[in-house]
Amino acid sequence: MLCRKPVLATESDAKVKETTDDREESVCYSFLKISQCFIGDEKGPPASQTRAHLPGTGKVNQVGPTPDHPPFFGRALLGLTCRLRGVDTLRVLKEIEGAPFRPAEEIREKQFGELSALLAHAEAHVPYYRALFRSLGIRSQDIRNWDDLAKLPVLTKDIIREKQRDLVREDVPLEKLRPHFSGGSTGVPLKFFRSLEYMAASDAGTYRNLMQCGWHPGEMIAFFWGGNDKLYAMSRVEFELRQFARRMYQFDPFHSGEAELADWAKRFRWIRPRVILGYASTIARFAAFLDSRKQSIERIKGVFTTAEKLYAPQREVMERVFQCKVFDCYGSSEVQNIAAECRKGKMHINTDFVVLEEDRTMEPGPRPFLLTSLKNWSMPFIRYRNEDCGYLSQEQCSCGNNSPLMRLEIARTSDNFLFPGGRVVHGEFFTHLMYGSDGIVNFQFHQTAVDEIMLWIVPGQGNRQAREEKIQESIRQIRAVCPGHPIRVEVREVDAIPLSAAGKHRFTRSDVGSADAPAYGTTAAEISS
Repeated sequence: MLCRKPVLATESDAKVKETTDDREESVCYSFLKISQCFIGDEKGPPASQTRAHLPGTGKVNQVGPTPDHPPFFGRALLGLTCRLRGVDTLRVLKEIEGAPFRPAEEIREKQFGELSALLAHAEAHVPYYRALFRSLGIRSQDIRNWDDLAKLPVLTKDIIREKQRDLVREDVPLEKLRPHFSGGSTGVPLKFFRSLEYMAASDAGTYRNLMQCGWHPGEMIAFFWGGNDKLYAMSRVEFELRQFARRMYQFDPFHSGEAELADWAKRFRWIRPRVILGYASTIARFAAFLDSRKQSIERIKGVFTTAEKLYAPQREVMERVFQCKVFDCYGSSEVQNIAAECRKGKMHINTDFVVLEEDRTMEPGPRPFLLTSLKNWSMPFIRYRNEDCGYLSQEQCSCGNNSPLMRLEIARTSDNFLFPGGRVVHGEFFTHLMYGSDGIVNFQFHQTAVDEIMLWIVPGQGNRQAREEKIQESIRQIRAVCPGHPIRVEVREVDAIPLSAAGKHRFTRSDVGSADAPAYGTTAAEISS
């Protein structure tokens, strides 16, 4: 499960904590066992024995699984949780559920209509775009077709850092928006803002992706995602209640050694998830762990990977162990729900969430993508280059989804770090350490041995003391990962950090291999190639 950060001062403290954790563990398992009595509708025939409906069409897709029956109690609990959080996710889901199955011409028309509304809003309420349109001598309504859109300047990460406040809408107080940070897998994390409405739409888009495999809202999701201070501060019981109510049980890749993987296997039997969602490399490592013990997980309807590149061996071990299809999804922290695979293995663009272009100023080949988020009106990203590369496809898919297709060629990857005692930490942990950094232009965490890390820093303008404090706090948190095992962290300031052969910056790099790395994890050779 999602572990809390170990802060143990003495051996007696450790013994007290162990006793407390055992007591909480007993309470949690009792709670989970009782709760399953109220969600009997999550039982049913194996996914392979059922059929899937194409959302919004009433048609049956014979090639795929569908849920047995909608989980009434689970859905009601999810709806109540959404209302308490102030988001209307299930209503939004109902509105967008059938959108990809409309005629292709209608999909494209609606997408441009939403783009036009976003451009008008940006001109009226966002200082950066108002100044941009004036400098070009045009108005937002002069963007009448896709060729006109392509004439607008590209939004880069440097512009976002420099003009951050001017990119935020001025008609809503900043304190009403939610700050977020990019993963930073291609550079220093960006800070940006979102509204609750955006978050509701984002969750609805994720749910729509999951429904491809026959999942119904309210069925439990096994969510492999990095934790944060808020979750780490929760008691075990508080955490369990939160996951149960949200119908999304979180497994933390930042704490994923062999002992944690064994615990995850045990918890799967109790929470009975119907889909798996999260970091591709962590889910693959969990599947490989089960596979090495000749174990498999039944009744999983689909596995949905995201956040990093999915490799063929990873897909194979997941499909073997979880006995279902793996769907790769494409998104980023800055612009979510960009695209998702269908049952035919084609990557469909979510046109009601994003406009996706190739940067045609670049040479032929995999070109950088330019993204326009149609949902984030709080801080619009219009023609934003996120450094991922690929192609737009003119193919048609026979799955029933009429949204256009894309192919991702160069995407984000994250190394897993192997520490003393067998503890494995996902690369995103290190990105989180740099959230809110001041005076740091770029960075890279390079693991050279199980107990040694080189932290490369490209310093910039800003508060030097704040930069030093951020670095020292990062070192403290790294050492806290393995209590009892000294970790040496050396910091070096440089003018620039070399790019990989693929032309991308790597924020994590590990030269330490693990037994499952070549087949199931990201290796140094794959990163540099």
